[in-house]
Formats: sequence, structure tokens, C-alpha cells
Amino acid sequence: MYVQHCVCVLFWLCVCAVVTLLSGVLSSDGTVLTVPSGENRAERGETTPPPEVRCWSPSYPFKALCSWPEPPQTQLPIQYIATYSMKGGEIQQCHPYPTSVHPLPSPESSLPGVNGSSPGARWLCVLKGLKLYTSYKLNITGVNHMGSASHLQAFTVEDIVKPDPPVNVTVQVIPGKLRLLVKWAPPPSWSDHTLFPLKYQVRYHWDNKGTPHEITLDPFEDTKKVLPGLSPERSYLVQVCSMELMGLGQSSDWSLPVTVTMPAH
Repeated sequence: MYVQHCVCVLFWLCVCAVVTLLSGVLSSDGTVLTVPSGENRAERGETTPPPEVRCWSPSYPFKALCSWPEPPQTQLPIQYIATYSMKGGEIQQCHPYPTSVHPLPSPESSLPGVNGSSPGARWLCVLKGLKLYTSYKLNITGVNHMGSASHLQAFTVEDIVKPDPPVNVTVQVIPGKLRLLVKWAPPPSWSDHTLFPLKYQVRYHWDNKGTPHEITLDPFEDTKKVLPGLSPERSYLVQVCSMELMGLGQSSDWSLPVTVTMPAH
């Protein structure tokens, strides 16, 4: 009788251990999934999908943005909890709010991939008070009654620098010459153009007998550029992008194209 009792106790301990392990699953892409035991997914709806989060800093070094798409409609609403902290520091809350890709509020809600992405609802979270060359941990968790899923990420603000595109881009034909003068202004969302200057790239496209051509100039610090050696009566499409002077992070998206047709020679 005593042996049977011990075997029964060990059996239920094993069952409890398996349930505990299955209730929290860490995936290979940095997301943590937790699912309550004893739930019927068909009756209660789908579990919370892990947020597909992207973070970038258009206002280096003091502020960063994190964004993720609204998941497909499910039976249960999802709430998000977002926190970030540096090593040994106080956990700070970021308050996610829904927004949309088009139109963009300005200046602190520029979203990545605007020039090529399709419209849709997104969630946005603003990380403030960031410090230079400091490692942070980000935790964004989606929760509904079926469970939760978290996106975990370690970053420094230097790794996620991405300025907004230049603004007020103009292209003018230089009278009497087969040249274009391109001018622009720095992105207003950039925090400090004196301490943290930007550099720029210009690219221009044209078609020659149906064959597309493109030239991208090397980066430079000025906010204007002359494009020489152009052909008469040919149309050119000009764009500008910005990047941090020392090459931190990645360059901005390209500005919206400006098209100019050269006069007859």
C-alpha cells in the first residue's frame, strides 16, 4: 500500500512538472510564449502572437521609437505592456498607443519603410531619456485571456540610429548649363545638428531607350549638390537620404522623388 502511494505521488509530480514546462515556452527568435493550462483554444480564441518589433532612433541620442504591426483580428483583444531598462537601472515604462502608417504625425512618430510599406494599423512606443553607449533591455508583451507573448531585445541607441529623410528637397536647372542644383533641409526630428551632425547622399535616375540608369553619389556634409554632365531633354528623378556623420546605425529612407526635365541644348 505504501509503495502504491509513493508511485502515485511520483506520477502526479511528473505530470505537474511537464505542465509547468509547457506553460512557458521560449522561442528561438527572442519571444517568450505563456499559455494557461486547461484552456480550450477553439472555445476561447487564439493565443496572443508575439509582437514583431522594430526599434530605431530618429532623434539620436536622446530618444528611440519602437513599432510593431497590429496582429490579425482575433476573438480576444490584446493589450500591450512595454518596459525598458539599462543594467542595474530602474525599469521604465513605455506607453504603447495605436497609430497608422499614413499619415504620419510629426516629428516623433516617423515609421520605418514609409516610402515602400503598405498602410495599416501599428503600435508605437517612445523610449525617452536614453544615454550614449549604454546597453538597454526592452520587453514588449502582448496579453489576452489565453496567455501572453513577449518580444525581448537588448540594444544600444548607437545600434539603432536611423534619421528621418531630408525635407524640402528642391531641384533646379542651372541656367545655360546642363546641370542641376539640388537643395534640401536636415530632418527636423534630428536632436542636435551641431553636436551630432549628419551627412547626405544624392541619387538620380533616368531612362535611356528604355534602360534604367542610376547614380548614387558618395556621402558629404553639405545640404546642396550640383549634378553635372546631364543630357538635354532628358528627365531625371532625384532623391536624397541622410545618415549619422560617423556611420552609426543605418541611413534614412530616401526622400520622395523630385522629377526635372532638362531643357534642349
